[in-house]
Amino acid sequence: MVRVLGVELRRSAAPLLGVVVLVIALVVLRMGPPNSGSVTWTRQWGMLAEWVRFPLMFSWPVVVGLGALQGLRDRRSGVEELFASTPRPRAHRALALLGALGIGVVTAQLVVTAIGAVRVDGYWQWSWLLVLLVGLVALVAAAWLGAGLARLVPSPLTPPVLAVGALVLVATALRVGDLDDDAPSGLVLRLTLLRPSTPSPRDVFHEPAGSFTLAQGLFYAGLALTAFLLLAARKWWQALLPVVLAAAVAVPLMPGTPEEVRVASAVAMSEVCTDSGPRVCLTRAHGHELAEVAGPAQEALRQLAKLPDPPRSVREKPGPVWSASREAEPTDVVWINLDELNYFLINEPARGEELTKRMVAGAGTRPCHGMASPEDPTREIAARTVAGSWVAGRLVPLLSPQSWYAKDVDALVGPAWEALRALPEQEQVARVQAMRAVQGACSGDPLTALTSGAL
Repeated sequence: MVRVLGVELRRSAAPLLGVVVLVIALVVLRMGPPNSGSVTWTRQWGMLAEWVRFPLMFSWPVVVGLGALQGLRDRRSGVEELFASTPRPRAHRALALLGALGIGVVTAQLVVTAIGAVRVDGYWQWSWLLVLLVGLVALVAAAWLGAGLARLVPSPLTPPVLAVGALVLVATALRVGDLDDDAPSGLVLRLTLLRPSTPSPRDVFHEPAGSFTLAQGLFYAGLALTAFLLLAARKWWQALLPVVLAAAVAVPLMPGTPEEVRVASAVAMSEVCTDSGPRVCLTRAHGHELAEVAGPAQEALRQLAKLPDPPRSVREKPGPVWSASREAEPTDVVWINLDELNYFLINEPARGEELTKRMVAGAGTRPCHGMASPEDPTREIAARTVAGSWVAGRLVPLLSPQSWYAKDVDALVGPAWEALRALPEQEQVARVQAMRAVQGACSGDPLTALTSGAL
């Protein structure tokens, strides 16, 4: 059996399948997922497992088509009737072929995973292995399904028709089942979630629900068994039983609402804190960055000590990368989001003094309007720049000159800074405190509070 498997690995389409999966994955991962921020595919083990399945929306239909092309080999070679007349069971002949196809696609996917794994420096979590395993089963099922359907319908048109049909199904599931504001629910959502990829991760603090991963695994295991039986069984209709049973279990098991697809990870959100000095805490998901963040964070607390009621600690606030707005937060803590601070940027990431400046901005408060907010952030940025500069004791621009809003912000910062500095010291403190209260509650205009309505 091992010798026959080796022959199949050399002479079948298994090497081609592996190369196709590898090339598609590397190209898509280069162009598709974010290349900066906390959700890049090489930042965390969970992100790695989810993003390496992202290319399956392209490679899965291609693998189905190439598997079908391999399934037509006996018909093209004219040996189908000869093999059928031998006493060797169909299952024995199918195992060698399907084993080779499976090895080809699994090896390619594992190579892609290994390329990303050598760059991961996040915390270890076992759940990512299950997400990865389901992706491997889905690829094996695609290759086997193509071969099985080609035996059932041995036509030259079968491979292209299957590839196009699979692409249409996957594309439709992605478009209809996208987890945005207009996402469906109920049966429609459950059916679209049977696609081979996972929903794109929005942050590192949530992970695919266990029911979602289990349901996908059951469905693709049933699909793979059906594909095997299409090649091994005498009656094609007998092969449908596994996938029908798998779908009957998997579909009700799938989450019924978009909010249930991804669940909060208590481990990722747990805190890791410094042992000495002013308290600085990051989430476990970013705990490996604590040594880099602690120094600038403690310096920010030292500068903020000039406030009447200064914050005593710095803590990370778990949240999505592309948020529109945030809820009210107490001002006795400097709350941070590393993505908001541009900590993970590839080009010019915020580190050292730059990181301190961004923590001090707004006198130790977070922006109310996030990166995805439709609101004009000009006035808020101007107020945060002036308040942070007051804490630092000198005017410190928050935006680079190349920023979209830099010119409009500078037009407000100059007059606001001069007006604030012209006030008596106690009045300056009161204005900054009023601005901190507005920013903490995310209610009102911080620039109005800082300038008492002058701007």
